[in-house]
Amino acid sequence: MIRTQLWASGGGVQSAAIAALIVMGELRPDLAVIVDTGREQSTTWSYMDAVIAPALSAVGVTLHRIYKSQFEERDLYGGVDNSTLLLPAFSTRSGEVGKLSSWCSSYWKREVIKRWANRHHVELVDTWLGISVDEIGRVQKPRSHKWRTRYPLIERGMNRGDCVALVKRMGWPDPPRSSCYMCPNHTAQEWRDIRDNKPADWQAAIAFERDLHRRDPHAFLHHDCVPLDQADLDERNGVLFAHCDSGMCIV
Repeated sequence: MIRTQLWASGGGVQSAAIAALIVMGELRPDLAVIVDTGREQSTTWSYMDAVIAPALSAVGVTLHRIYKSQFEERDLYGGVDNSTLLLPAFSTRSGEVGKLSSWCSSYWKREVIKRWANRHHVELVDTWLGISVDEIGRVQKPRSHKWRTRYPLIERGMNRGDCVALVKRMGWPDPPRSSCYMCPNHTAQEWRDIRDNKPADWQAAIAFERDLHRRDPHAFLHHDCVPLDQADLDERNGVLFAHCDSGMCIV
């Protein structure tokens, strides 16, 4: 049985490089999707709408924007009793600063893509992820016969620098880093960029954290475990415990 080639765009640099390879005719997906979690930074969609989607459309490829809210009822909390915070927030619940596990990519992206694909009656799937050779540690082992993963950039021996160079050769603007505006894995530089250059996203992150505190006053977006608008965003005060191995967010 033929396997459906499904490109799962993350909206970042490596995904822009995969889009370039598609436009150049070196790759051809059967389906192409990007998940809208409802919390992506605004620059992601500006770039998708202005650069990537039109370029793909010109070569007959539709990048489907699928909405997490249509395929997953659970949002911030999941697990057996729907009480596990899915966000990799910093927590003081134990009396010390700790980092919660990251389940959001699975709930908000990976499973959403699977449900969308099932709705399109796919049988066997190779999901393309934009992970480059310098991120080899993020490569996933196959989870099932139906759902396998391909890494087109690794197959071509491309690193992040190669991806940036390819995007420049296409004449496209530099793609933004793709992530949710309230991701606890942001570095100090990324938080400053949101604060200084994306005021709507910054205010949304502050409001998000305030809402989160109503249910869990021990959960914070910054490792200092103070409200985000009070956090020290100096470069010397860098992220602690930053880690994400889902392969679904910042590619």
